[in-house]
Amino acid sequence: MLDKTILEELFKENYKGLYYHALSFIKDENASKDIVNDVFEYFWINRKDIDISYSAKSFLYSMVRNKAINYLRHEEVKRKHINFQLSNANLELEEYENNESLIDKIKVSIGNLPPQGRVVFDMCFIQNYSYREIAEELNISINTVKTHISKSMKKLREQFSEEILLFYLFLKK
Repeated sequence: MLDKTILEELFKENYKGLYYHALSFIKDENASKDIVNDVFEYFWINRKDIDISYSAKSFLYSMVRNKAINYLRHEEVKRKHINFQLSNANLELEEYENNESLIDKIKVSIGNLPPQGRVVFDMCFIQNYSYREIAEELNISINTVKTHISKSMKKLREQFSEEILLFYLFLKK
């Protein structure tokens, strides 16, 4: 079984090398540090089940390599998802490009929200009040503010995509 002293010694002797090993894969200093720290944390938590009789160092390097590869795969999935979302948003925006009626439709939809929901929505997204400030000014609870925002956004999302709404709100600021 691995005790704290041995782990500290492994950490001191191998941290820098493991960090550069991770960095050679992912080219991100902070992520590389996180990966090495995660490996040592895993190593410590699972110390009773890990057989290091052959080589703790090679085990650590293998774990760092595997975590770095998993990190790269995850980043690629995130990148593809973001590109997909952006391409969909661009298509929708192109449909409405030079179409001022879209902004008018959004304004009408906001105007059709229930009165309290409309006031809370306006204070939050147009005037940039925090939930707490809205609650204090309207003398309602923060949870009530959240409920109004949630219901208002749900109604607006039924008519417009998230990207179109964000674009509109961005224009208003």
